[in-house]
Amino acid sequence: MTAQRKKRDSGASVRERILDTATDLFYKQGFSNTGMRQIIQESGSVAASLYDHFPSKKELGIAYLARQEEKTLSDLASLMERYPEVQEFLRAWVILKERQIRHHEFFGDPFAGFANQVMDADPEYTEFLKGIAEKWTKMIRDYLSRAVASGQFSRSMDIQYVSRRVLMAYHGSITLWRMTKDLRYIREMEDSLREIFEEYTAK
Repeated sequence: MTAQRKKRDSGASVRERILDTATDLFYKQGFSNTGMRQIIQESGSVAASLYDHFPSKKELGIAYLARQEEKTLSDLASLMERYPEVQEFLRAWVILKERQIRHHEFFGDPFAGFANQVMDADPEYTEFLKGIAEKWTKMIRDYLSRAVASGQFSRSMDIQYVSRRVLMAYHGSITLWRMTKDLRYIREMEDSLREIFEEYTAK
């Protein structure tokens, strides 16, 4: 192996190439439908390299969830920062999802898809997924707290409850779109989300 090849295939670059490939395959074709051999082949790696960085498929699965968590929460945080007005944020969230679908960047919620495949196969998966849901809910809760403080909504709002409802409405719309491929479930998600806030709108 040449020095240039060694440099290209060293350390972090190999790990990232493997994780990039695994993330794409796990997301598009499913965790349970993707074998380590396919990941090795499509990442242009060798078995020793893969198992050096990810000793088991379980560890690769956890790294995949962490990667998806980072992207999902980062996208959401960017929208929240850009749109402090909740009604504008809801519209932007729906537009983002529809654009990602049309550009073949979004194939459904990666966490729900993963959970459906592994079920209760490993408590570590369950705890990791639970942690993601908690972070997601907290992000929405913090955003709504700022909206209440700015006078957008009544201070009587049960922010924790409303945050859970927002997440439920989002996942319901995404799941129905995934089942039917009907984009109306994405477009009408905005209506479902807006209805949650109607009784709390500050007069």
